Amino acid sequence: MHYPSGDMLDGASSASSPSRKPIMRSIAHAVMAGTSAPGLQADYRVGGQAVIEGVMMRGRRFWALAVRKPDGTIHSSVEPLNSFMVRHPGWDKPFVRGIFVMGESLALGWKALSVSADIALEEEEGDGKGMGWVQKTISITLALLLAVGLFVLLPTWLAPRMVGSESPVWLWNLVEGGLRIAFFVAYLLLVSLSAEMRRVFEYHGAEHQSIHLLENGYPLEPQWALKEGTDHVRCGTSFILLVLVITVFVYSFLGKPPVWIRVLERIALIPLVAGISYEIMKYADRSRSPWMQALVAPGMALQKLTTRRPDLEQAEVALTALKALQDKEDLKTRG
Repeated sequence: MHYPSGDMLDGASSASSPSRKPIMRSIAHAVMAGTSAPGLQADYRVGGQAVIEGVMMRGRRFWALAVRKPDGTIHSSVEPLNSFMVRHPGWDKPFVRGIFVMGESLALGWKALSVSADIALEEEEGDGKGMGWVQKTISITLALLLAVGLFVLLPTWLAPRMVGSESPVWLWNLVEGGLRIAFFVAYLLLVSLSAEMRRVFEYHGAEHQSIHLLENGYPLEPQWALKEGTDHVRCGTSFILLVLVITVFVYSFLGKPPVWIRVLERIALIPLVAGISYEIMKYADRSRSPWMQALVAPGMALQKLTTRRPDLEQAEVALTALKALQDKEDLKTRG
């Protein structure tokens, strides 16, 4: 989702480039959203996402952001979340809640990404200005067009041409799904060539490690965090991969209309697929069934592309965000 930029692949870090980098970064950050922690208070959840030189943590009522500034200090802030699901608990129903969770996660993730970019631009350019609303609008528009073109339009258009127009619809969708997953993995490999994105992946690992400490009741200290693994069952990477797999089955119920109708159908069904995927991941987190563990195993393995082991300073930033959220939400870990 959960984010990406056109010139970030060269790993450059000039003062003028950050304003363009959110295009490629936007999609990549969507991939890293959504970790949450069970076992706190009555099914409480804490989510997180890596941003530019920092980490965002989300609770039920607040969200916190911590960003390492070029001068070495850490900027931290906490803001009210105003979640739709909290204000309207009646919508917290299976296969429906996942739609709202996905929408809120994408919106909050983009906001946190924009704020972290503004902090970096302010410090690097020294003019007290971050990205303007025009730049942000252009970035998110291009990111959405890139995502639709690469992961919806291109596979939908290519699949019938690869297997033939007379092939059964299930074969179309099987090949289309395979192409979509291949493009997704290739995209992750491509953005990982960027030195800047590798740092984001390190913060992604730090975010997961911090969540592990919280859900296990360990001390929230950087030295403890570095002992933890960098994968997490509810990571956005796993969620997106599961969405891509489920689309193969859902789209098989559709026919063979013209390509533009097939593209619109696929976009319209994304909320349904997200709702199904959310429930599967929610159940897999609590289940110790070998079948469920096997189901989430590919997503866990794919996180090796989107997470890296952080250093002590990056772990400190992630824990700063988590502690700020913990203080505001008055979380009590199990011990």
